[in-house]
Amino acid sequence: MTENIVKTLVWVIIGLVYLISVKYENSVVFLNVGQGDATLIQHGTTQILVDGGPDMSILYELPKYVPIYDRKIEYVILTHSHDDHLIGLLEVLKYYSVDTIFYYPGCNKNENYEYLLQKYHNLKEVSAGDTIRLGDIDMNIIWPVKGEDYGVCYKPFDGDINNDSIVVDFEYLGKKFLLMSDVETPAEEVILQGGLIGSNYDTLKGGHHCSNSSSSKIFLERVSPSLVICSVGEGNSFGHPGSETVQRFKSLNVQYLVTYEEGNIQIK
Repeated sequence: MTENIVKTLVWVIIGLVYLISVKYENSVVFLNVGQGDATLIQHGTTQILVDGGPDMSILYELPKYVPIYDRKIEYVILTHSHDDHLIGLLEVLKYYSVDTIFYYPGCNKNENYEYLLQKYHNLKEVSAGDTIRLGDIDMNIIWPVKGEDYGVCYKPFDGDINNDSIVVDFEYLGKKFLLMSDVETPAEEVILQGGLIGSNYDTLKGGHHCSNSSSSKIFLERVSPSLVICSVGEGNSFGHPGSETVQRFKSLNVQYLVTYEEGNIQIK
């Protein structure tokens, strides 16, 4: 047996021991999945997964928090149909059993989204005013407000699929969380005007990867987060997180963390 093979076997054994030793922890984890979004909420032996990122990366991150013998994720939330939120979920659905997939049927579609709709029959529509309950966690859907019914989908808010993204807030672990998906300033303004969100959030998942088109000053002042998470891939071509948004964080003395710098960000 060559030295390289021995080294490989040693690392495989170390990896297996590590994965087998993973224990459940009540936590919210912003997973480092590159240029995309994926958030794991774990309560005891049950999980809610919000989005899945742009590729298979999530399959390497989940086993760090979900023991390898647990092949069930109770709830999945697809915030919208862009591939950087969806493709990873399609990978998860290949390897994990999922009770319910929550989604908002906006009219903007693509090939992968059509595949999800056709292949899986455990989908459930949600919109503003709905609540997803799992154990002690109530995840409140605060956006989008249901548009005009076109029969198979709802009229877009403004033609930008980002602004039809599902936004959720919830309290867990004695903290308040607000996940903004890819919502941008036009929808932020309507959310604020409608009084759909609260303030003094402990953690905000910044809208649209903390781009310059999200997290306006008036929005940040109203939400007043203690911490903002920017789910971003290193060297991405979009310039995320946006320099103007980062400057807004700094001017308001808001701490922010970037996933490609920090790796997975676990709050417990």
